Amino acid sequence: MNKLKRTLALMAALAMTATAFVGCGDDEESSSEAEESSEAEESSEAEESTDAEESTDAEESSEEDADADMDTASVPTPDGTLADDGDQLTILCWTDTDLNEMLDVTSVENAVYQNVGSSGDEANEQYVQYFSSGSDVDLYFCDADWTMAYVNNDDYSAPLSALGIDESYYSDAYSYTVAVGTSDDGVLKAASYQAAGGVYAYRADLAEEYLGVTSPDEMQEKVSDWDTFWATAAEVYEASDGVTAMADTIAGVWRAYGCNRTTPWVTDGTFTYDETLTDFIDMVYENYSAGYIANGIEQWSNDWYAIGFSTGTLANKTMGYFFPSWSLTSTGQLAAAEGYDSESDTFDEGAGTYGQYAVTEGPSGWYWGGTWICVSPLCDNATAAAQFMYDMTIDPDTMKEYAVNHSDFVNNQTVMAEIIADGTNSNNLLVDSQDQFVALSDSAAAIDLDGIATEYDGTVTTALVDAVTAYCTSGGTAEECLETFLDNAASELESAGIVVE
Repeated sequence: MNKLKRTLALMAALAMTATAFVGCGDDEESSSEAEESSEAEESSEAEESTDAEESTDAEESSEEDADADMDTASVPTPDGTLADDGDQLTILCWTDTDLNEMLDVTSVENAVYQNVGSSGDEANEQYVQYFSSGSDVDLYFCDADWTMAYVNNDDYSAPLSALGIDESYYSDAYSYTVAVGTSDDGVLKAASYQAAGGVYAYRADLAEEYLGVTSPDEMQEKVSDWDTFWATAAEVYEASDGVTAMADTIAGVWRAYGCNRTTPWVTDGTFTYDETLTDFIDMVYENYSAGYIANGIEQWSNDWYAIGFSTGTLANKTMGYFFPSWSLTSTGQLAAAEGYDSESDTFDEGAGTYGQYAVTEGPSGWYWGGTWICVSPLCDNATAAAQFMYDMTIDPDTMKEYAVNHSDFVNNQTVMAEIIADGTNSNNLLVDSQDQFVALSDSAAAIDLDGIATEYDGTVTTALVDAVTAYCTSGGTAEECLETFLDNAASELESAGIVVE
């Protein structure tokens, strides 16, 4: 039984047993004229004074309104549907890296966390076991791939309205994060503290050598849309004598291309797809065959990082990577492509690419991953939970402090615009310590998933990448690739009651 089926089975079993967590003469004439003049001047001065005061008042009011917008409303008040008599705020997570930084900035003093210590589907399964045990949990973190499975299950998630929070609190959030946190029946049940927009991270030294490009702006012109991206790929391939591909992996291309979808994968219990899918199959096969996508490379493998080196057997095999915000941290995937070794916490100078990368928005706005916070129906610390959610997903001051301290791209457009304007953020992994937030901001603002996101997106992505990889490496036809994909999807989704035709 695969991991998804095991998880669904566990969730089904739990659903059967769990209760609802749930801003005089000439002289006189002369005198009279003088008086009139004086009165007029006084009147004019008075009017000017009034106008000036009104102008000042208006400016102050405008500033106050702006501050009010920035500060957002006061801390939300729970509606009373959740208990509030617990002695500590318990937060369930699979890694404490982000959470430890949050505990440093939040005003909640009694927060603790339960760390399941694993990631991906394993963490998902451990969450189900944790919930079924009846252990204390007030809030919990969800990975992008399984957030919607939780927000669509009332046994696992309570509406944020229980904490006094509605969509109006997230008017400054990136819209796709609200879409992912909203259940199929329109209830807001999760909020994200970060926006995991994606960028194209490229070798600046190779871009200058092969394309004559010397800045991220110039590079963006070379990758501004998908047709331009692949035309540039042809330039790179020819200039490198067939050594350097433009894209790192098939999976990476799908991550960046997949957000162009116009329909959800599942509608009313039936699997659906649009031309984005068939266009992707044709596009990838053509460009993989031409050598514009690194051949035989899979994400997360050691080779995936090695193709980013300038030395070794796989040296210069890719011009760049499609990376999300979390891959650009000091210990993330970009660091690994620059020779970072997690065990020794040092960079291998032999890789030859430390500080040689730059980032640009790329062909289209997209995201990969991210983390959402849900409230458990078993929450017994509603006030503290509301405060934590306010601090980390709503309040601009706390979110800005977190972003600056943690170099995380937070889910607040005004905050990120301020940080970018301040010019204080820099990334030592990038050429001239470039501020990666600029490109990430453009990408995140371009994402629109309203009505598109489903809880099955992660599963479908795996099935699609597997099918297209097989097509590119083993041959066949586009029609056969599509059939393989549908078969892969069916084997994963039909156990959840989804019809794949």
